[in-house]
Amino acid sequence: MRAAPFEGVSHQQLERLAHIEFLIYFTGKITRKDIMSRFGVSSAAATRDLSAYIEEAPDNIVYDPRQKHYVASSKFRCLLPLSAEKCLSTLTSGFGDVMDGREDFRYAHYIALEEPELDITATFSRAISLARPVEITYVSTSSGSSTRIICPHSLMNNGLRWHVRAYDRKRQKFSDFVLNRVLSTDLLYKDVFKDNEGINKDADWVEEVELVIQPHPRLTENSQTSVEKEFGMKDAVLIKKVRKAQVGYLLNSWNIDSTARADLKGRHILLHLKNAEDLEKMKIDSLKLAPSLD
Repeated sequence: MRAAPFEGVSHQQLERLAHIEFLIYFTGKITRKDIMSRFGVSSAAATRDLSAYIEEAPDNIVYDPRQKHYVASSKFRCLLPLSAEKCLSTLTSGFGDVMDGREDFRYAHYIALEEPELDITATFSRAISLARPVEITYVSTSSGSSTRIICPHSLMNNGLRWHVRAYDRKRQKFSDFVLNRVLSTDLLYKDVFKDNEGINKDADWVEEVELVIQPHPRLTENSQTSVEKEFGMKDAVLIKKVRKAQVGYLLNSWNIDSTARADLKGRHILLHLKNAEDLEKMKIDSLKLAPSLD
């Protein structure tokens, strides 16, 4: 029986080895500086940690002399038990201070309810880090299973499930792909993004809009006061700035009536989008997901 990975190492070194695997798995690269900055160890100690990891998993990483850091190999296999949800949470709220190029990581986290498959999540995370396209097999609610190449730039949680935001070469537009609907992934290391496929060309991701949210007009005065307090409203409104690509998700998650005349009914509808008419004029694609009469 094969011994457990890194058997016999101290708890402190195991933490550093786990950090190496985490960065390689989710960003596709690792440097001695990453270990030194995270744990406050010397260059010699970081070198020993890398050597220990390579000894245990010689096929997982290779040194790239041109970039002067280690990169994930095509034979990479995760050694340690990792949770996709915890890894995404870490990428969302932590490690930004210890990774070079922290501005390259874009993870918009709301509330994680569904845990996506670890290998698929890590592939997209590496693709974002390395700016490389991914060939996927994807199951769509409208067209069933299909193969396509996408150029991912961000991971986000819409309050129900994790998505990857990417340029879809098949449909020639930026779209959201549910991670749990991805059947397979193949990171195309030798391919690169074209000029129109990067995040700066995704207008709905780059541009923000203001949502003016108010207590639903049909509520009693006491209920409106309660809602104002609950949502921290000022002058009976809550101003929420969000990316255009996330407008519909937020409105749907909060059950915000998005009709111009506040037509929706139901005890679960406590909020109304006061500037619904203005947003409709903006032709925001994600707005179709918001609660409405349609």
